[in-house]
Amino acid sequence: MGATFARAMLPACFPDRPGDPERRNTKNELKKVFEPDDDNDISQFSEDTAWTCSDASFHTPNGTTPAHTPAAARDTSDRNASLVGVDESTRSIIPAVALSREREIEYTSWPEPENKEGIKAEAVHGEISSVTKDLVSPCPGSRFKLRIGPDYCRNKKKAHSGPALYNLRAVDMLDNDRKIPHISRFFDRTKTQLDEKEDVMEGDIINGIPRFFIATYMLPSYSPSMSLFNPKTDGHGYTVVFLFVLSKHGLEASMQQTGAYRVLRSFCEMPCNVSDKVRGPNLWKNIVSVANFKDLGLNYYLTRYIRNYNAKPWLSRNADMHTFKGRDYFEVDLDIHVYNFIGLRFMFELKTSLSKLVLDIGFVVQSEADDEMPETILGCGRLSNVNYDRDCTKVDWHRYASSEPVTPVKNGDKNGGGGPRRRLTTF
Repeated sequence: MGATFARAMLPACFPDRPGDPERRNTKNELKKVFEPDDDNDISQFSEDTAWTCSDASFHTPNGTTPAHTPAAARDTSDRNASLVGVDESTRSIIPAVALSREREIEYTSWPEPENKEGIKAEAVHGEISSVTKDLVSPCPGSRFKLRIGPDYCRNKKKAHSGPALYNLRAVDMLDNDRKIPHISRFFDRTKTQLDEKEDVMEGDIINGIPRFFIATYMLPSYSPSMSLFNPKTDGHGYTVVFLFVLSKHGLEASMQQTGAYRVLRSFCEMPCNVSDKVRGPNLWKNIVSVANFKDLGLNYYLTRYIRNYNAKPWLSRNADMHTFKGRDYFEVDLDIHVYNFIGLRFMFELKTSLSKLVLDIGFVVQSEADDEMPETILGCGRLSNVNYDRDCTKVDWHRYASSEPVTPVKNGDKNGGGGPRRRLTTF
């Protein structure tokens, strides 16, 4: 009964049968409507006419192939025009199939933040604590598993990320008596050593995203407080500064308008420190993976804690994240001082084992909708055998406003003895 009713209502969906001229005539009439002859003028069809598939061969409604349509011809002739401003090394890595979706590179700049303190940005990323050159190494984006579509909310599927949008070019580890927000104002990024083959070498804001991206961890060195009414949220600690520069892969993603690029651009274009409700689902995510936690010989509780949370992303919200913008950079400050007591306590207990840890650290802006998938790692790197008491450099940042050169002091030399004092010539 159901099949008979369906054939009567939708005759074109069922094959012809001998002795059924009425159904065959109906199907022929539909073919006349939806399959025009090749003799028809192509001008009656718009450039946006969707492709249809028949017998594994692609056709336009009038039977021509995509290579012969006016839109495809224009895409071919204008291919080089869409790559204005792109060097040859970048042009060679962009797939020809994706060129029709690309756009020209747009160079802009964001306004400089107001400098009320008269700070002179004379520090150079990677030169304040030069000892970190032996502790920092590249980390591939595939080291991290991120969301993929479709319908991630239901399927919960993840896969290894593609290449990072930004390359890690410097890490500075600093000793501070208190938290220092917006630390990028002290640095001159133009003097940072870059790689011409892998990094974008010019421009401030490129297709709406900054050429430089700075992420900082503000870590407490003091024991966490159990007070519920007046917890300690500032004091002596360490600041780990990650400097990323836009990669050729990131430039390619911006030209192809990938979902990860659009999410990042939306994140950067919002005003600094907006509420979580205004920012929406595209939040900042952190990923820390301890690559060698099984070899550390930690106690049962620390081992279990690391196993449960190892390589699992966690979100940063208004309470512990602050953002800043400059002419050519975007900075994200992650304030670990305000984390909950349990998390801070485990981190404090791990302090004595830090010199044995191998940490893979990554950052990503969260994707939600299917057209934003798959997620792509923004930037990542590996820190090996870090000892904050040994490797961090203490600098009196407030002296940048004066004309006197700044002398960083290693932690073992805070009182003027116990080791040589080192004066940076770049200040």
